[in-house]
Amino acid sequence: MNLYETFARNAGSRPEEAAVLDPDGEDITYGELDEQAGSIAAFLDERTEPGDRVAAYTLDNPTFVAVALAAWRAGRVFMPVNYRFALEEVAYVLDDAEPSVVVGDAVFASTAESALEAADTETELVQGHAGGFREDAFGDPGDAPGPVTRLDDEPAIVTHTSGTTGDPKGVVQTHRNVGAQVEAGVTTYDVTEEDTAVVSVPLFHVGGFHGATLMSLFTGGSFVLHPAWDPAEWARLVEETEATVTGLVPAMMVDALGSEEAREHDTSSLRMSFYGGSPAAESTLEEFEEAFEVDYLLNYYGQTEACGLTVAGTPETPRTEGALGVPVQTVETRVVEPDTGEDVEEGVDGELWLRGDSVMPRYWEAPERTERAFEQEWFRTGDVVRREGGILYFVDRLDEIILSGGEKVAPSRVEEVIAEMEGVKDAAVFGTPDDRLGEKVTAAVIGDGSLTAEEVEAFCDDHEALAGYEKPRRVHLVDSFPRTGSQKVDKKALSDELSG
Repeated sequence: MNLYETFARNAGSRPEEAAVLDPDGEDITYGELDEQAGSIAAFLDERTEPGDRVAAYTLDNPTFVAVALAAWRAGRVFMPVNYRFALEEVAYVLDDAEPSVVVGDAVFASTAESALEAADTETELVQGHAGGFREDAFGDPGDAPGPVTRLDDEPAIVTHTSGTTGDPKGVVQTHRNVGAQVEAGVTTYDVTEEDTAVVSVPLFHVGGFHGATLMSLFTGGSFVLHPAWDPAEWARLVEETEATVTGLVPAMMVDALGSEEAREHDTSSLRMSFYGGSPAAESTLEEFEEAFEVDYLLNYYGQTEACGLTVAGTPETPRTEGALGVPVQTVETRVVEPDTGEDVEEGVDGELWLRGDSVMPRYWEAPERTERAFEQEWFRTGDVVRREGGILYFVDRLDEIILSGGEKVAPSRVEEVIAEMEGVKDAAVFGTPDDRLGEKVTAAVIGDGSLTAEEVEAFCDDHEALAGYEKPRRVHLVDSFPRTGSQKVDKKALSDELSG
């Protein structure tokens, strides 16, 4: 079924209710958002065909959402473009999926034009949507089609993953994939029409769009967009809208804890904050929960290839670092030895494999890449986990496991030890080339100014939790970490920088 139908039911039953809140301007009601989507759908109907891709190259604003809804209503495929991509990456994704129309913010005009020229595609560019919705740029909502019939297995979204380990991968998400994932989130986190979400994770990311925005729209709730991360602004938006739900990555939680201005706002309306993207220290979770009066902090684990949420934290999930939670009802999971495909015993590290309603069917126009990603019907996540007592624990990325002198080192284990040291604010561990060992365990550490690299090395040398081959042989003190568009530490960039 066409995803637009779910939104349309709410637009029809509650047209005067606010869908998008703006405490500094005017709210957008369900009826108004539906009218904007109709205007864009009418525009698309004149210029494109069902199945064509429609890209949104915008900042996090309501027009992005209207473009997605319009694409589905017209039977087209929505294509978000990561606005943090460099010109070459934007050109790559446009060349890869060849959208018929790109709706872009004026701020990206030069980049969009250059990217389209480099991509050599016949694409119409519609610009100027950084502010309010431009009715004159599209069509008459009364001329909007449909909604056009879309079957469950037809593409709804083509979204490209971060290209930190190669070219961005175009992930095909069907109407059933997205619908199942949103349904899982709504059920798992008990989201209702009474909830208001502050969306701080970028909309080009499944955590921001599927994980908060669509959950709100598909239940009849409301959301407020936080387009440029600032911890004090996040807290203000929560206070002024009396938000009940939000989603953050651990780096954002650390930022909020470090902001006195953020702490001054009343955020006690938050009944739940989900977090994900990287492991969170137990101390960070406890301090954040207390400082911002959040009833529940629940882990959100997933991949773009599974439309987002696949393993969810519950109030009973342990707070130990790496604890993910339990699989949601839309997927089945296995933990296997990656080289043999055999299931491992409980408590043993293995690769997480998935299958289910929210798992993508394929990568866009990449059959060989798709074949590598699947073992029959099972999607290989590339994440190393272990299962204990029904709970899944994250260990590391399979491609980030360090092979040093014939031994496997999980960076997360070393990072947990370094995080125990007084004066350490954050740590990232990765492999750097070594002529003798193949890879050398290397740590980048953000400290409080009192630490030295030698002290960190000595702390690790003396720590009984680390085997000899796990102890860092190089330690670099840095001011900050490079991050991907989803705010994960970009370890490839760190390794390249510190190997030079």
